[in-house]
Amino acid sequence: MTDGSLSHPGLYVLGSALRQNRSDQGMSLRELARTTGIGPSTLSSWEQGERRIPEVPLGWILGVLKVAPAESRLLIRLHTESDRMSHVESLDSEVTSLQRAYDRYTLRTFEWAPRIVPESLQTFDYAHAVLGPHTATPDDVDQEVLTRQARQLDRDPQHRHILLLGASALTLENVPPDVLRTQLDEITNPDPRWRVDTRVVPAEARAASTIEPFAIYETAEKAFTIVVKHEHATIYLSDPAMVKHYWSTFNALQREAVAYLPVGSR
Repeated sequence: MTDGSLSHPGLYVLGSALRQNRSDQGMSLRELARTTGIGPSTLSSWEQGERRIPEVPLGWILGVLKVAPAESRLLIRLHTESDRMSHVESLDSEVTSLQRAYDRYTLRTFEWAPRIVPESLQTFDYAHAVLGPHTATPDDVDQEVLTRQARQLDRDPQHRHILLLGASALTLENVPPDVLRTQLDEITNPDPRWRVDTRVVPAEARAASTIEPFAIYETAEKAFTIVVKHEHATIYLSDPAMVKHYWSTFNALQREAVAYLPVGSR
């Protein structure tokens, strides 16, 4: 593994996806090698993210592993972007976001959410409340809520999520108090399966109000991708200088963070 290869963490995410899907099929690396005619050492280098897998063998392997069509399309798109240090993804309701692959196949997420609980951690009722005013029809709301819940179910139970919430996220006008309270309880006293560690950055914290939301995804190989969401696009960054900048920002926010205290316990 080299510093250069770590600049392309998509390779590691894709490799992790292949390894997990092979494991889900109960297939050893040597068995996959016999089935595909590809050497075990080559397959291993692809699964470890050490080499970029060619497009044709990728499609073949996904077929051998019986990966669902929607997941295959997602991983093929990830493959297309995996050797870039940055790319922009348009937010298209007809296409599954690449962020779902990062949610599912990375080891840790470090996230700054100044105004709203991240989509992948939202409860059913909370998602309905925040989507209602911004979504065209009730059916659209239901579909988006189901998509967000699917992201939660996809996540590896070993995945750890370190979440910093802004003070504004503790009071949302369009979310009923009981729904908001349940949501905050869910992510501050979570089921151990979800491994979520949530803290709150006070409103008076320096610069907190000017920092837009972002997430840092870490693979098992300690390769990092920054994900920044805008209104119509999601930006993926893995340039070392950008990674260093966002890590510095996250650490500064984390130093200001405090434990969440429910109303009435202060």
